[in-house]
Amino acid sequence: MPSFTSLLAAVAALAPLGAFAAPAPIPEPENWDVSISSEIKAFISNPTAKNIIANRYIVAYNTSFTEDEISATEFSISSAIQKRNLGKRALDGRQMSGFMSSMKFDSGARFSAFDGDNSMLATLAKDKTVAYIEADARVQAAAFVTESGATTGLGRISAAQAGSTDYVFDDSAGQGITAYVVDTGVFVDHNEFEGRAVMAFNAINNVDTDENGHGSHVSGTIAGKTFGVAKKANIIGVKVLDAQGGGSNSGVLEGLQFVADDATKNGRSGKAVMNMSLGGPASRAINAAVKAIAAAGVVPVVAAGNENQDAANVSPASSPDAITVGAIDQTNDAKASFSNFGADVDIFAPGVDVESVGITAKDATDTLSGTSMASPHVAGLAAYLMALEGLTDVAGVKARMTELATATGATVKRNTRGTTNLIANNGAAAGAAAPGAGAGNGTAPATPAAPATPAPGAGAGNGTAPATPDAGAGAGAGSGTPIPAGLPAATDAFWKTAIGSALATLMGINV
Repeated sequence: MPSFTSLLAAVAALAPLGAFAAPAPIPEPENWDVSISSEIKAFISNPTAKNIIANRYIVAYNTSFTEDEISATEFSISSAIQKRNLGKRALDGRQMSGFMSSMKFDSGARFSAFDGDNSMLATLAKDKTVAYIEADARVQAAAFVTESGATTGLGRISAAQAGSTDYVFDDSAGQGITAYVVDTGVFVDHNEFEGRAVMAFNAINNVDTDENGHGSHVSGTIAGKTFGVAKKANIIGVKVLDAQGGGSNSGVLEGLQFVADDATKNGRSGKAVMNMSLGGPASRAINAAVKAIAAAGVVPVVAAGNENQDAANVSPASSPDAITVGAIDQTNDAKASFSNFGADVDIFAPGVDVESVGITAKDATDTLSGTSMASPHVAGLAAYLMALEGLTDVAGVKARMTELATATGATVKRNTRGTTNLIANNGAAAGAAAPGAGAGNGTAPATPAAPATPAPGAGAGNGTAPATPDAGAGAGAGSGTPIPAGLPAATDAFWKTAIGSALATLMGINV
């Protein structure tokens, strides 16, 4: 049987190259659960997916073929849809687009997104250059609005147990690290960002700011001067969600390609993190793109999702190449009732009643709950550790986070069986804080201590987690690290004990 490419060769000769422009925005259908007809279920890799976009598909290409062969297929698709979609409406009533978007990553992953009818899909499924086809699906920001009981969550990141309001951190504070925020955009003029935030990509519209507030809140938790875990990191806004917090997998893919390309072009590989506080049904294409992001030297951190279900059902949460973050109530370390769970969750962080940046004024704040709020705590922590310890990849960052979290002895309460009990921590609580750590409500020390040799057992970058990730204290992170400057008086007893243990170790005495 002739390939899809050869069947459309005649049409391709008539098509302008402009067909590769981005598709028109997709209006939100009244009913997200558009059913997939039985006629096409055999041709797509996600036939049971919810919240699909009718008649819109993502093609992943078989990279064993040459670039020219794949480009020929893309060109044929682009040519065909200009003719076939003219005046045609999708099952949800919207006008089908005659344009196709194309995404290509340096790792080799390659995708196209387009509107198509059933007969076109059936023909395309037989093309040898096509690895698989997905029905495009809606994604949504993973947050809930709350109005009272706000906390920053920062105290929990540097304390061994729940309840602390002091944030202890090193004055390096993520300096030199860039955080890509794939979300609703960023209100870059907010005072919290101190000129360290920019908008750089927009897959939604021509409004290059945050029309929802979700992305700005997330960015504030990563790098805000008051609310941020990594207070000196830079923020790059990648807008893939609209004013209602919704978007599509195809739009997310475009945003991810921008992240990979920008990091490579601007020398940010090994010096960047990416936060995705969004989710949709499990997607091979999204997970493959996250893998490409990691290969580009950007550490992907993603929200586990808010459906109280197995994160394996969600993307990007199910990506093995990301750090997937569940939510706890930071006041008692209990798993948040909404948080997803399962083997794909790597770590937990504060996600209930978290205060951060708002968008109604340059000094506005907002309080939100969700794994969307937990993920940026860990993205900020990743940036912090990368700046402090020279970590450069997701394996090294994940291993170090596992080590530091294990050392505190804290575990998630009321957790779901088969899910990690690790709670994100920057190491200050276990005496593993780096030299120069400051204390107190997010204020860095005026005079940081001089650098010293990293503590034994730091293990940065070896990619190996402890055999028992949810074990108590005693994982050995940080013994021998100098006492951080500026610690509050309440911790004096702890440090006296730590000093005694360190001296005893040096003298060969068992304690």
